[in-house]
Amino acid sequence: MKSRRNRGSKWGAEFQPLDLERVRIGVKRTELKRGVEYSVQTTTGAKAEDDKSWVCPNCHLGISKGQSHTVAWDSVRGVDTRRHFHNACWKTFQGPLL
Repeated sequence: MKSRRNRGSKWGAEFQPLDLERVRIGVKRTELKRGVEYSVQTTTGAKAEDDKSWVCPNCHLGISKGQSHTVAWDSVRGVDTRRHFHNACWKTFQGPLL
């Protein structure tokens, strides 16, 4: 009987574990903060126009193109309330979005 131990995968590549953080980027989710429901999405900002930048409403510092960040908006009031946050700032943000 032959040993299968050193065969490798049938595709010839080593197993790469699934990076759940990469999978979650771009997936819209709902979060509740102080009774307000927010639609939230993490983005890389890589597809933004070259001169595009945002100001985080929590720390008032800039977010540049290509920087991973969180986009959030009030689910009831709609995308007109959309704001861009640093990922860490969104975690501590207690709202509301104006």
